Amino acid sequence: MTRRQEVVPDWRERLADAGLADLGRLLDDIRDVPPLAGRWQALSKPGLQGRQRWRWDLDEAAGGVLYVKRYCGVPLREQMDRIRRQTVRHSRAWWEFMQSTYLSRHYIPVVRAIGAVEEMRGALEVGSAVLFERVTGDAFDRTWVRLSGERAPVTRGVARHDVTRRLARFVTAFHQSGVCHRDLYLCHIFVDLEPSGARPPRFTLIDLARTHRPRLRRTRWLIKDLSQVDASARQIGASRADRWRFLLTYLGLEGGTPRVRWYARRVARKSDRILRRIARRSEPEAQARGPTP
Repeated sequence: MTRRQEVVPDWRERLADAGLADLGRLLDDIRDVPPLAGRWQALSKPGLQGRQRWRWDLDEAAGGVLYVKRYCGVPLREQMDRIRRQTVRHSRAWWEFMQSTYLSRHYIPVVRAIGAVEEMRGALEVGSAVLFERVTGDAFDRTWVRLSGERAPVTRGVARHDVTRRLARFVTAFHQSGVCHRDLYLCHIFVDLEPSGARPPRFTLIDLARTHRPRLRRTRWLIKDLSQVDASARQIGASRADRWRFLLTYLGLEGGTPRVRWYARRVARKSDRILRRIARRSEPEAQARGPTP
């Protein structure tokens, strides 16, 4: 059994003051709320599969808001995916920590991981945890739905086109780092968006748990990422023109070229499959809720 931990230098003292000088406490005391200073709020959602997440509110002087993700009882399927596509030596939480550092060094705005701890038995993950700083803004899909409902200027006309192009360039820069996300829905791209469109949006990528750097069949994973962006954009009202503008900017090509058509066909087909799968999952939930009064 091997345990290791790492904390970025500017957070070591602050975490110690909050009672977390040893990150191993997050693994030793498995309970719904870790016994530490500050206010803890559990963040649950379907499909976490052995993951637990919290928002940790500290005093501003102590660092403000942090987010903690803990892996325990990781299913074998998830373990094998990590070993095959990410790393044999480290856990999923440690991988997120390393990916945050790697992408930041490549000037990609991502959620900043400030510390990680893991316990490994050979190549198998016994447990792990990672801590993140708070990200400015909110998920792109939530932000866009809210601003569209308010008919904010940034959601219309030239400002809308500009946001679309800037989002495409952000995804391009991310992929040029050599990394693919595998879960690149708009809920995982946070945006700080001025409603008037007076300043450019600021994007930040979160949830790096499934990221990998494929050496073989890389185009397959690019299409997967682009299709996830496309499907979630369609869910919040993206038009065909929006989607076309995004793809042209992402590829840096003029419309009508064979390469653009090739990408457009494959992204559209996979995006359709994603939306059909989402619809199938939603039907039982709607039936369980019953008719709307």
